[in-house]
Amino acid sequence: MTPKEVQTMVKRGQEIVDQNLVGMDFRGLDLSGGMFIESDFTGADMSGVNLKGSAFATCGLSRATLERAVLDRCNFHAVNASGTLMAGATMHGTSFYDTRLADACFDGVEGDVIGISNCDLARTSLRGVKSEMLVFYGARLDRTDFSGSMLDGATFYQADLRTAVFERCSFERSIFSECDLSGQVFRGQSFNLCQFPDANLAGCDFDEATLRQCNFKGAQIEGGSFRRAAAAHSVFVGANLGGVAFNGGHFFQSVWADARLAGADLSGAHLEQCVFHRAQCGGARFPEARLAYADFSYADLRDADFRGATLMRTKVHRAMLEGTQFSERGGLLLQDAALYEAEAYSARRPSHRDPPRPRSEPGTTGQAAEKDSQR
Repeated sequence: MTPKEVQTMVKRGQEIVDQNLVGMDFRGLDLSGGMFIESDFTGADMSGVNLKGSAFATCGLSRATLERAVLDRCNFHAVNASGTLMAGATMHGTSFYDTRLADACFDGVEGDVIGISNCDLARTSLRGVKSEMLVFYGARLDRTDFSGSMLDGATFYQADLRTAVFERCSFERSIFSECDLSGQVFRGQSFNLCQFPDANLAGCDFDEATLRQCNFKGAQIEGGSFRRAAAAHSVFVGANLGGVAFNGGHFFQSVWADARLAGADLSGAHLEQCVFHRAQCGGARFPEARLAYADFSYADLRDADFRGATLMRTKVHRAMLEGTQFSERGGLLLQDAALYEAEAYSARRPSHRDPPRPRSEPGTTGQAAEKDSQR
């Protein structure tokens, strides 16, 4: 079968099944809407080919050339595309499933939504990629190179990114959910409205990074560094921040509720109006930190060091203060009157005013349980 015969069959709506097309030259052809099944395109030249709306299932595309090809709304399923060249291609609404893309080149690819699920992208180059929504689910990304890419709106889910390269990348509304980024260096880079829920960021370097309104809820960041980072309005709820260095960072109005900060160093950090409810700050260091209107209600501050910190209406309502060091306590609010009154009211509230609980005894009907609650 010749390339022209392939084009003729595609235009007739016929499927290309189990064909040997190794090394063929398809340049200049229009193969849009093609259905290619179990066919071998190894080493084929498809530079600039229009493949819009095509589907490749269980095909061989290894070492093929698809540079500057139109791959909009293409679907690649169970394809071997290792070493394939796709630089400069357009990929609007393109999807890759269970596909081998190791050592492939996506440099300069442009697209709106590009989905990559359960694919191998080891050593793949995605330098300078521009996509409105690049989604990686269960992908292998060993030494994958994203240098200079616009990863705005990109989503990485359960991805191992420890060896991925992110130099000079743009991150806006990017999501790294349950990803392993341990040991990565993001020094001086900018993250805007990004999310790292339950991610492994142990030992990560965010020194002097901009992290505006970023979410680190439940992340493991022990041993990491945020020195002089600009992270106003960020969220560290429930994060493990043991031994992390936050020296001189700006964290205005950030939320640290239930965070584990044992041994963390927040010396000289800007923590005005931050919320540390129930945070575990045993042995943490806050010397020279700015803590005006910060709220440490119910926090564990045992053996923490606040010497030289700026305290102004800093709440420590029901906080544990054994061994805590202060230069002076004049700016502390030891008891929040409104909160204390709310606690007192809750303690006085009769139990019969609470919502009824379902009866668990065998043989008790829901109707009987409701009657019991109304007595």
